[in-house]
Amino acid sequence: MGYLKKIINKLTRVSALAALQHRNFRLFYFGQMISVIGFWMQNIAQAWVVLELTNSPFLLGLVTFVQFLPNLIFSLFAGVFADRFPRRVLVIGTQTLFMMLAVIFAILSGAGILQYWHIVVISALLGVTHAVDIPARQSLLVEMVGRNDLSNAIALNSSMFNAARVVGPALGGLVLAKYDATTCFLINAISYLFVIFGLLAMKSVNKTKRKYTQNILSQIKEGMLYIRSTPTVLIPMLLLATVSISAMNFGVLVPVFARTVLGQGPEGFGLLVSSQGMGSLIGAILLVVASKHTNLTKFLWGGATCLGFSQLLLGQMNWYWPVAVLLVAAGWSMVSLSASVNSLIQLQVPDDLRGRVMSIYSVCFIGLSSVGGMIAGTVAKWFGASVAFSISGLIALLTTFILAKLWHRKKYTSQFNL
Repeated sequence: MGYLKKIINKLTRVSALAALQHRNFRLFYFGQMISVIGFWMQNIAQAWVVLELTNSPFLLGLVTFVQFLPNLIFSLFAGVFADRFPRRVLVIGTQTLFMMLAVIFAILSGAGILQYWHIVVISALLGVTHAVDIPARQSLLVEMVGRNDLSNAIALNSSMFNAARVVGPALGGLVLAKYDATTCFLINAISYLFVIFGLLAMKSVNKTKRKYTQNILSQIKEGMLYIRSTPTVLIPMLLLATVSISAMNFGVLVPVFARTVLGQGPEGFGLLVSSQGMGSLIGAILLVVASKHTNLTKFLWGGATCLGFSQLLLGQMNWYWPVAVLLVAAGWSMVSLSASVNSLIQLQVPDDLRGRVMSIYSVCFIGLSSVGGMIAGTVAKWFGASVAFSISGLIALLTTFILAKLWHRKKYTSQFNL
């Protein structure tokens, strides 16, 4: 045990792993890694079950929309909670609710009575829980590591999420093919125990007492006014919002594309999602390695541009391995864009506004992508997944070009480093 501790101490002296020197962050990081693997296994199983029950890309898109619609409705209020109440307590509560919903999934599926409306209802409850979890969890990072190691913690958190995104879908596809969806749901439920135990084992996080005399709506307005009056936050947020609604629709289009265009089963579908996860992991590792000495805007605009091109090319492909390669590029693009926006915002925002600003980030990244998934599912139903990918790519490229011109005109390009 002492030998392992020495290895960890040596690793944390490396600047790219600086955030791991904080005990609380280590507990969070490794517990979350196991939990996210379980999440991706459930995600794969859920998407496949919906297609088997309905054979409808539109209804699959509807499930995605229902799951993330609460981000549009409740995230702004959840951001106020994240600024008013202990963030660790909020995250423990949300992770416990995630575990309970996964248990319900497993029970219904194991009993052979899981129906489409069950999935819609549970997805809505997952969405409400996510709306509270995301701003609280994102805001908790600075309390675990402080401002000096914050950008490194964000990059490491992205690398962890995307490493799990490589393992989870591939494992989920194999388990789904060899066993069934119930096993995937049950594994996910068990995986939440690790992150919950990690959060409970943390020492008191570094935080300052926050006192607010304003009502909730006034606090939401204060967060929105801060974003509007800070162009270096507003423009990246607009970029993330427009690309999310136009091009972050892989959860809907990839399973449809795998079945209808490529003729794949669960294993092939799982490997495609893992390919995207591999690209995301590469992007996250590059962000970790490049911290402290690479300009953040290279990842911001490079990620958005590559994502648009990847989707445009996916619309022209019908061969499995070229599609897998393009999904690697798309995965790199998504994490480069989302993590760079996250870092840029968190390095600027005052601590007393952090929860509210990150709740708006959550709306842009998660909430609007659900709207985009619904639109993409509708287009795929009437015109096919290939056409949906092509249209999404064109819109993403156009909006990226417009906002990039505005950013460069304001001369913000050289201001920010990771």
